[in-house]
Amino acid sequence: MTTFAPSAKPRWAVTAWVDANNIFIEIPIRDAAPFIWKSPLTTAGLAEALGRMRDYHTQLSGPPVYIPPHRPATKLPPPTYPLATQLAAQEILRKLGITGK
Repeated sequence: MTTFAPSAKPRWAVTAWVDANNIFIEIPIRDAAPFIWKSPLTTAGLAEALGRMRDYHTQLSGPPVYIPPHRPATKLPPPTYPLATQLAAQEILRKLGITGK
């Protein structure tokens, strides 16, 4: 039986939202209430919030909760074209001077 993760987001994912004036990020804290970071809704505030998110990921993240198993690449057979299509393509290439056929 296959089981599914409750969410696709990694364990270190940070929730973010905005209101009319501010950007908020919620940083999860182990065994405690989350920390809410507030930045002004400006370019600098967004840069600061993204920097905090990146720092949290870099310093506190762990491995992903679920790593999908490796699947070998499926090799597709080469495409086949009807003879009429091949002849039409060769005629177009000949008219364009791309091939000598």
